[in-house]
Amino acid sequence: MTRILIVDDERTLLANLALQLGRAGYQCKAVDNAAAAIRALEESEPDIALVDIRLPDMSGLELIAELRQAGRDFPIVVMTAYGSVENAVEAMKVGASDYLQKPVSITELEVVLDRVLQHNRLRDRLDVFERERRRQGAERRIVAAHESMERALELAQKIASQPPDDSGNLPTVLVTGETGTGKDLLAHRIHDLGPNTDEPFVQINCTALPGPLAEAELFGYEKGAFTDAKTSKKGLFEVAGNGTVFLDEIGDMPIELQAKLLLVLEKREFRRLGGTRERQVRARTIAATNCNLTRLVTEGRFRKDLLFRFQALSIELPPLRERGDDLFLLTNHFLEQRALRLHRPTPRLSRAAKDAMRRYSWPGNVRELDNVLQRAMLITDRDTIEPADLNLSQSDLGTGPVSLDAFRFPFGSEECTLLRVEEMLIRQALEHCHGNVSEAARILGMRRGTLRHRLEKLSLTPKQ
Repeated sequence: MTRILIVDDERTLLANLALQLGRAGYQCKAVDNAAAAIRALEESEPDIALVDIRLPDMSGLELIAELRQAGRDFPIVVMTAYGSVENAVEAMKVGASDYLQKPVSITELEVVLDRVLQHNRLRDRLDVFERERRRQGAERRIVAAHESMERALELAQKIASQPPDDSGNLPTVLVTGETGTGKDLLAHRIHDLGPNTDEPFVQINCTALPGPLAEAELFGYEKGAFTDAKTSKKGLFEVAGNGTVFLDEIGDMPIELQAKLLLVLEKREFRRLGGTRERQVRARTIAATNCNLTRLVTEGRFRKDLLFRFQALSIELPPLRERGDDLFLLTNHFLEQRALRLHRPTPRLSRAAKDAMRRYSWPGNVRELDNVLQRAMLITDRDTIEPADLNLSQSDLGTGPVSLDAFRFPFGSEECTLLRVEEMLIRQALEHCHGNVSEAARILGMRRGTLRHRLEKLSLTPKQ
């Protein structure tokens, strides 16, 4: 039930308003001066207030100003028998939501109350939407320090800062990389840094385009274009307006639809399905793929001319296994984000967990890392994450013998030092020999005393 605070020094009008609004389904609190209104607010805050401009202890405008300064943001409707444009303007300036002139019609009052309450609810929804947008923006932050990622981000920045051409069009972009490398995040970044950041970002998964209706999904249709077309409908290119259309997994787009997309990119116009009028495309197009488009062209699954169109500006994102210390930069970021959501301290990784993560090939890249850490935090209450909590697939762990020709050290990593590599080599040799120092020394090609000396230097024992 909507709660209303009514403040008016005319006792008869006050009682009448409270009675009629109560019958209309409102819960009313009626007071006849500003001081009583302030005391009533200390008990509970209303959904809306009706305030007379002339009160015995202070003016209604002064009361509204005081409430707004105190952070009270519920809507307030001003009532006065001395209506004028000046009074209305002054009331709005101090924070009133609407204005009514006495004598007040109950029908008019209900209309005004409904309008003001709806406007307030809409404002609250917009506030929630804005908070969610900011939260998603924070989660979309790209965490990277590796030079390959820095080059990709620098190129994205240059592309985003390019002004529209003479026709008002922004350049088309292709983002390539393995699944889970963050191609969608980079597309969002280009959009957010571009000139039309407040316009829509429309993401389309080409793998999930609905077969025969794919064209209608992208470009819309007119009423009667097909059996179920009862009304006209905008396509996603129209919905995007001046924003961005992100075509995810462009390599999976049906070959017959690629020809129309090429015309859209070249002529910047299209027709709705069943339509005759040419419509302008104003949105920037960003495409992404984890496929080798050149190979798809050879196989006849992708148009060569469309590939040339996308290749003009392309950005390649490296896989996580090639990003060195970014692995643990991202790990810290994800752990902090999850801990914040779960209202718990941020856990740390044990050395064994870090070693397991370094050996893992991360076939699912950054997305897999996020999912692995999320699971680890959900299943353990400890402040330290161990290898068992990560549940990494043994088939992707480098625990078996590896050809030295195929082995590559992650140079650029802070922990890729001779001392650290020596320690890991000795640890693994001892594990392989079940703590037998003599045997470990033999397979390492050194004397037993030399290995003992190195163990002391590294503060290790065979049991460790």
